[in-house]
Amino acid sequence: MSITSAMFTGVSGLLANAEGINVIGNNLANVNTVGFKSGRMLFSDLLSANIGNSSQIGRGTQIQKVDNIFGQGSFETTEAVTDLAIQGNSFFAVMDPNATAPVNQNAAMLTRAGAFRLDSSLNLVNPDGYQVLDTQGNPIKFSDNAAGIAAANIAVTTAYTPLATAYNTQAGTINTAAGALVTAVAGGTAPEIAAAAAIQTAATDAQTAATAATVTPSAATIAAAQAAFATLTATTAANGAILATNFSADFTTFNTALTTANTANDTAMTTAATPITTAEALLGTANGLAFSKITSIDSSGLITYLGKDGITTNYYNASGQVGVAANAATSATVQRLAVVTVANPGGLDKAGGTLFKPTTASGITSAAFSLADNSANGSSEKIYTNSLEQSNVDMAGQFVKMILTQRAYSANSKTITTADEMTQEVLNLKR
Repeated sequence: MSITSAMFTGVSGLLANAEGINVIGNNLANVNTVGFKSGRMLFSDLLSANIGNSSQIGRGTQIQKVDNIFGQGSFETTEAVTDLAIQGNSFFAVMDPNATAPVNQNAAMLTRAGAFRLDSSLNLVNPDGYQVLDTQGNPIKFSDNAAGIAAANIAVTTAYTPLATAYNTQAGTINTAAGALVTAVAGGTAPEIAAAAAIQTAATDAQTAATAATVTPSAATIAAAQAAFATLTATTAANGAILATNFSADFTTFNTALTTANTANDTAMTTAATPITTAEALLGTANGLAFSKITSIDSSGLITYLGKDGITTNYYNASGQVGVAANAATSATVQRLAVVTVANPGGLDKAGGTLFKPTTASGITSAAFSLADNSANGSSEKIYTNSLEQSNVDMAGQFVKMILTQRAYSANSKTITTADEMTQEVLNLKR
């Protein structure tokens, strides 16, 4: 062995400790990264050289492995119900939005960072757009029940149409009768002419409202037509005394027609009541199934959401499907937010964005996701809502390691400079 070998031994120490400080720096850089798992550098010695008499001299050090430390981080309480943290050793499963679903367990990306949100398509995603998976290996996607609401709205329109048509028919008849009354009173006094004109204006307003109801049959337009007829009836009663002296017969004819029209409208309303009630109930059910907002996620990953009606609560059922009633019977069968238990977390590869990629060494099965295998058990594995798992980096420990690494680096540089000085002594033997 020559003195120069000591230089290369020192160089190996410099290189290894330089990478070691990179690991420490990365840990400290991610001290506030949600779900981050710290790393540690493991060193091993190089193959030693035999120098005889069963003696060996080491050749320096090398990087053996950078381990990921999967210890539990502390929890931070947040205001968002979709902020989730896991107590235990499992991981949330997510997938690239461009991948084909469903995916198997070993094809999913894993994370402990549960800062999830709903995107514009009602998918539950992480900040980078990766879709959170359910226990079928599909992205968790809620339904706006657009098809169901559209069908219910058609049923409502169909139920209100005969009633709107009846109001429009009667309004046309009354408007014509009001015109005849105005014509008959044309030669009367100014108050009589004004009274007839007021009745005709009210009749015209009733026809306008009834026509609008036929264009868009609904509870609101029918209510507007009813109000217009009520105003017409009140206007007719208020002006009847003025016309009673000189135009009693003409007024009586109009008033009889108005009474007949109101009776016909009441009959139409009675006939339409049952179909309307049925259609409105159908619309209410459709709105109740449509997604409005997530209200809770329990410790096993069961998701409860509020319907568009602001009243109905549902369980998430399956990706893109409307939910089911929130009761004990359905809670045992619906899909949940998936978790994956990893046999050897040290075998996972970091993929950036606080994601981990399964490898063969991690021991994750290639089987499909299932409700039985990928649900948190609610005891040793729990999901906490309104919570985020913080980085597990121990700052004090990292700074101690930084000091030791810095000193090791300096010591190895001293090895090189000392070997250099010794070499200079050899060169000085000949002057």
